[in-house]
Amino acid sequence: MKKFLRVPPAFPILFTLIAGVIHSTIWAFEPLNAPWNFFSGGFIIAIAILMFAVSVLTFRKHGESFDIRRPTNQLVTDGIYSSSRNPAYLAMMMMIFGVGCLTNSLAIILAIIPTFIAFNWYTVPREERYLNQNLGYEYEEYKNRVRRWL
Repeated sequence: MKKFLRVPPAFPILFTLIAGVIHSTIWAFEPLNAPWNFFSGGFIIAIAILMFAVSVLTFRKHGESFDIRRPTNQLVTDGIYSSSRNPAYLAMMMMIFGVGCLTNSLAIILAIIPTFIAFNWYTVPREERYLNQNLGYEYEEYKNRVRRWL
């Protein structure tokens, strides 16, 4: 289980599944009316997919792997990474929100909260320590220039 939690998509998947079970068993609160749940959910999911794809493509453009288990050779700071240090994680949280809207489940929408907590206080700090150790001043300067989220 410990290795599973080191893979960033594990948290959004885990919390979304738990929220789905909560929605289907004990708390089926549906905050949106049809067809707005489909329109809003579909739109948000499309933006999340686009944001995630741009994040991956920006890494590939620089010859970097998106797999956090592989070593980082250079810091990617352009494109979407000039506005946020973690756009892929933002995209994952947007995806949860979109799925929650699409399925009309407040429980799934609220799964953003534990996902954000896990990313902000577990995943991102581990990655930041690694980048500080391996890239030093270059990463510190980037951290001072670009916000963690938005």
